[in-house]
Amino acid sequence: MAAAAAAPSSWEELPGDLLGLVLQNLPSLADRVRLRAVCRPWRTGGAARRHLRLPPPLPWLALRDGGLVDLQGAPVRCAPIVREGVFGYLAVDNLACLVHGDGACSLMNPLSGMTLHLPKLASAVGRALDESAFYDQSHIRSAYVKVILSASPLDSALDPLVATIIMEGNSIVISSCKKPDAISISMRRKRTLVSAKVSLSMSPEQRSERFCGSQRICDIAFFHGKLYALTRHEGLRVIELDAGDLIETKSLPGFLQCIPDDPKQQEVYNCEYNHRYLVLRYIAESDGNLLMVRRWMSVPPDAQLGSYDRTVRFEVFQADLATAPGRWIKVDSLGGRAIFLDTMCSKSVPASRCAGGVQADSIYFMHRVFDSLSKELFGVSMDPLADSGVYNMRDGTITALLPEAVMSKLRSKPQFLTWFFPVDA
Repeated sequence: MAAAAAAPSSWEELPGDLLGLVLQNLPSLADRVRLRAVCRPWRTGGAARRHLRLPPPLPWLALRDGGLVDLQGAPVRCAPIVREGVFGYLAVDNLACLVHGDGACSLMNPLSGMTLHLPKLASAVGRALDESAFYDQSHIRSAYVKVILSASPLDSALDPLVATIIMEGNSIVISSCKKPDAISISMRRKRTLVSAKVSLSMSPEQRSERFCGSQRICDIAFFHGKLYALTRHEGLRVIELDAGDLIETKSLPGFLQCIPDDPKQQEVYNCEYNHRYLVLRYIAESDGNLLMVRRWMSVPPDAQLGSYDRTVRFEVFQADLATAPGRWIKVDSLGGRAIFLDTMCSKSVPASRCAGGVQADSIYFMHRVFDSLSKELFGVSMDPLADSGVYNMRDGTITALLPEAVMSKLRSKPQFLTWFFPVDA
């Protein structure tokens, strides 16, 4: 009788383990923030996080104009990324790398507005441009192709490294986030004199490599404290870095080969019936392994690259670095994980830990940023999600990346998208 007469408990008294279960089933960081805003006990949420380890929130979509939206197309409140004096930015996991009008760089957390300046990165990029055969200082604002971090510099007591690919892919610039030190490493070989007899004995690829001295870098990744670079012929280069100290690195010859280039690998394949395939290549760390992803794209015979390309399949390979030289081993699954893939920002996540229906052994891919920048800047109508989707490695099928209602919203924005991975605080 006394129990029946007892007043109902307040929502503020919801046990921490139950609150944790609710949070665990909210895939959107925005929804988790709204839940914690209900009352003070829910906002602190410490007990809930101690009872259950929350799965990582689903990624957001970063727009070129600086906006962020969730996977339902809802805008995310954040500090303005594109501001006065900022020429552009690149998404870097859960941060934005700002490129200022004078070529200077900084890292910013869009949620908190916290900013970290990188004074030595731009100067090292400038030195790399001076050594370039095609670009000069006038290109410094648009030189950055991809930026990656060895760890979060805004939340760590360590001094992580930031690395960037320079636009022609022949150089990598590495900078300390907090120490005033940065270096540039070139993939370009010095020109050497070769006799006509030796030259005639070379393959076209060897002659191009010897005389042009260029082996373009497709992608880069930090893996087990080292920086790896993938070449267009699927060679893998590595440089060992001493825990953020670049002093010793300056004396090294640059990237060392751990998987040799394969001259048979091409970027464009011309097949029968005047059909072409474009192949893009990426590398990413996934569950303690270094993976290479091949993206096969069908290109109509008379179309310009970048206009009507459509992804048709993926291939995934794991780096075997235990042998000398190393090799790529093809794999048929991601071990229950999913890869969110893009030219600018990629990441592997455990599908089972992600609330919200992330498919295991799948690749979530964006429309690539290639050959359409001028169209975007001049406002020509384009579909930012034209070639995007989810590739299932188990059956080879490709499904829509987002619900049609969300796709319709985003198609009204004539700009490319990339992934942004918020961190649950």
